Amino acid sequence: MNETILLFLSNAVTGIAAWYVGKRKTNAETDNLILLNLEKSMLIYQDLITNLKEEIQQLNNKIQDLESKVDTLMEENRRLKKL
Repeated sequence: MNETILLFLSNAVTGIAAWYVGKRKTNAETDNLILLNLEKSMLIYQDLITNLKEEIQQLNNKIQDLESKVDTLMEENRRLKKL
């Protein structure tokens, strides 16, 4: 009888210990996957931000070029009005 109770208790303790270790391992793997996904997302957003910065720089250059052309045309218009 004592052996049966001892066997039952040892199996229960082993089962609980296995469940606890398995749960910790699963949680660690899940946390690792979350961190990897976060890192991938950050790289995607970083690439997107870099592309947007380049596009903004190109648009600023185009604006400056157009402003220069407008100034040139305004000056030409002033000269033509004087004639």
